[in-house]
Amino acid sequence: MTSDARALLDAQLAAVAVRVPDVLVPRPDVELEKWAVVACDQFTSQPEYWQRVEDYVGQAPSTLRLIYPEAYLEEADPAARIAAINAAMGAYLEADLLRTLPHTMLLLRRTTGHGVVRWGLVTALDLEAYDWASDSRTLIRATEGTILDRIPPRKAIRKDAPLELPHILVLLSDDRRAVIEPLAARTSSLTAVYDTTLMEDGGRIQAWAVDGVEDLAGVAAG
Repeated sequence: MTSDARALLDAQLAAVAVRVPDVLVPRPDVELEKWAVVACDQFTSQPEYWQRVEDYVGQAPSTLRLIYPEAYLEEADPAARIAAINAAMGAYLEADLLRTLPHTMLLLRRTTGHGVVRWGLVTALDLEAYDWASDSRTLIRATEGTILDRIPPRKAIRKDAPLELPHILVLLSDDRRAVIEPLAARTSSLTAVYDTTLMEDGGRIQAWAVDGVEDLAGVAAG
């Protein structure tokens, strides 16, 4: 992609508060079923779920070591867990467990444990265009209430964190099916990035790189 083409593309996306990210993904030798865990704000009242995940992951590289499951927010020493999270991030980077896909979106195909297929697109959003207030009219808005007491531990993790692991799902207003569906129809021409089953009957997830100028321009136009 030429610098002029990239600048034009980036400008088109910026108009709707979207950016093309640099994405970090595990090396091919990392066991993905142990690497991928559910978002930190799930199973908050079921610590036994997280204990099963802990037992399954063991000493393998895993995002379990990089997040703060909210089921543990009331534990006695949250600072110790936060320090361990930041240390694990540093150790994984030092061990070169991650590789960078520059200026790349990821097309995702998630098949749930019940066989339902959901498509998505990993991208970056400009948080200056986001407001969680219930009466917000910004480009990006919250679909549910924000629990304010969940914010401080997340801020504490990010204070010294060299990595970011968002767990946000954003719903896209696209009644023309012009953004994701054209990519989903041509996965055979995209580069596969990963394909793994998910623990705890989570189903399966597949990803393809969206980094070509035509594909990214199609996303921008959509």
